[in-house]
Amino acid sequence: MSKASTNQNALGEPDESTRLLADAEHGGTTEPSRARGPTPLPKAQLAALVTVRIVDPIAYTQIFPYINQLLADLHIAAPEQVGFYSGFIESAYSLGEAFSVYHWGTLSDDIGRRPVVIFGLIGIAVSTIAFGWSTSLVAILASRFLGGLVAGNIAVLHSILVEITDDTNQNIAVPIYSLAWSTGTIVGPLIGGTLANAATRYPKYFSWPVFVDHPYLPPCTITAVCAFFGTGLGYLLIEETLPSKRQGAVSRVPGGTPPSASDIDLCLTDTRSASAKALLEIPALRALALSGLALSFLSSAFDVVFALFCYAPVDTGGLGLQPSTIGNLLAFAGTLAVLLRLVALPYILRRFDYATTYNTCMYLWPVTFALLPLFNALAHPPPHPEMSMSPGAGTATTTEIGIWIGLALVLALSKVAAIPYSITMLLIKRHAPARSGSRPTPTTTTGTGSALGRSNGLVQLAMCLGRAVGPVVVSALFTALNGSTWARQWGINWMWSVVMVGFAAVGARVTKGIR
Repeated sequence: MSKASTNQNALGEPDESTRLLADAEHGGTTEPSRARGPTPLPKAQLAALVTVRIVDPIAYTQIFPYINQLLADLHIAAPEQVGFYSGFIESAYSLGEAFSVYHWGTLSDDIGRRPVVIFGLIGIAVSTIAFGWSTSLVAILASRFLGGLVAGNIAVLHSILVEITDDTNQNIAVPIYSLAWSTGTIVGPLIGGTLANAATRYPKYFSWPVFVDHPYLPPCTITAVCAFFGTGLGYLLIEETLPSKRQGAVSRVPGGTPPSASDIDLCLTDTRSASAKALLEIPALRALALSGLALSFLSSAFDVVFALFCYAPVDTGGLGLQPSTIGNLLAFAGTLAVLLRLVALPYILRRFDYATTYNTCMYLWPVTFALLPLFNALAHPPPHPEMSMSPGAGTATTTEIGIWIGLALVLALSKVAAIPYSITMLLIKRHAPARSGSRPTPTTTTGTGSALGRSNGLVQLAMCLGRAVGPVVVSALFTALNGSTWARQWGINWMWSVVMVGFAAVGARVTKGIR
């Protein structure tokens, strides 16, 4: 009998709550598992995991449609400096994640996945409410940074996913799980764009004094409700998946057998030896960390500059759209991402090499950044006075229709370029450290390494750093060039796009290290 089958029997047959060990956990290959047919998915666990995962993108993106207007309303920044400050605020969330994500992963390897996830959800709810009450730049930055600190447990959710699946069913589970981020990026902007200034727009329902005094509290309140709902669902349905902490969870499952003492000892020994330095000595994990940094830098930079570009007036390099319209555009982008993951991603994961797909998608980022300034060139000068570019503003001209089609195309390209996010967790699982005497060693199989939480945390740390730096860099470039009179006079205010195309080309080159 092979080691793979021995390990599986030691933990009982897979069901809704048990961990589905990969066939090659200690050195096998992936082909036998593929030939055997897909393992049944733990549907309840996966559904709960997806629902909980949605909370983070909702909290992250719900401010995008109104953040620039919020800064203007609070007189925190002059109109031409709004983009600069909004970049810092959007980066504060990711900076908080960067400070905490590796430590959350490490903690989950020690105390278990479940308590870390639940604590993080409560923290997201509290910090989002605090953001809605904020009336100063310091309070806004502090609440966003706190939200990022507690949201750093996303690496733990990734670990749970790969611990409840194996190589035979990941092409189904990963696209479903990836829908969480896409769905969150639909719901978040819709909440923010629809409920910002709700007391003015919907006085029948939001005329309470607290909403009049804090016009951006309504979207934050709804976001917090989503986080509390996720907390309850996670508490009720998410089972513990860390091998050393699973005895109680498995014993409640009919037919489940607790992990053996040797399994637990192996996990604890390997986990203690897997320091960040040792993990970075593994070439595959090091390449994934660098590539994740580049991917998150470009993705977050695009998300921020797209909203800023749409908000900025036409004569300062943008399109002059209203927050509600921007929210609808971002929700449309999220819908595209959902369709992509439902229709295309399962086929891509089944038919194509992970590394090749990752590299190919990264080459789309230069194109997305290069196209944006063209739409401002089409909109300036406007086809008619006081062009609003908003639906319902009158009969659209041919130019306006072309701009809307172009925006849809760019958003679609950005979502295809973000496919590597879904592939990253599979590559981490493949290369997470397995057993060694004194230090972690990589596996080239689909086995689940005992330092999976740390490995996910390390790569997510790099991604969070990219997500923290990207918005600051791109918003500073956009604001500096489009807010400069001489840059507009010389016609070089679009150079921010050239710089970002250069960054994107370098990022695509960095991913060549992934194998």
